[in-house]
Amino acid sequence: MVKTAKKAPPGNVLLLDTSAFIMGYMATDVDAEHFSVPSVRDELTEGGLHRIRFDNAARSGHLKVLSPASRFLEKVREVAKEMGEEGVLSVADMQLLALGLYLQSDGKTPTVVSDDYSVQNLANRLGLGFKSLATPGIQQMFEWVVYCPGCRRRFE
Repeated sequence: MVKTAKKAPPGNVLLLDTSAFIMGYMATDVDAEHFSVPSVRDELTEGGLHRIRFDNAARSGHLKVLSPASRFLEKVREVAKEMGEEGVLSVADMQLLALGLYLQSDGKTPTVVSDDYSVQNLANRLGLGFKSLATPGIQQMFEWVVYCPGCRRRFE
């Protein structure tokens, strides 16, 4: 049986998180520009099917692996800290979102493919699209705050 690649709208690009490869996403099956970061590869088990999927997509040209500029990474860190998400995001998560900001500044419309709710929450705040593969995805955005339950005082 021959599979037909699905088309994404022009200018739309997909940013693949670690969870996309774990859930079996095949960049070769979707006619779109795919991007990821080197640290996503590092999160995938060496010699495992998920890492092989990543490497094959990169080698075949279906996946562009880029590192974001530090100014975009700093913006992601700043917003993550404001939202209380800083401690739960991995290096790969932060870099992927920073790459999304870079691509957005380059006139593209990035969509983050991730089942991680923290990544989706931050992507939403940063103005990036997001798509889940195995979960329903976030329904509303959260900001986490540290506070004293006795006096209700908030802490930075």
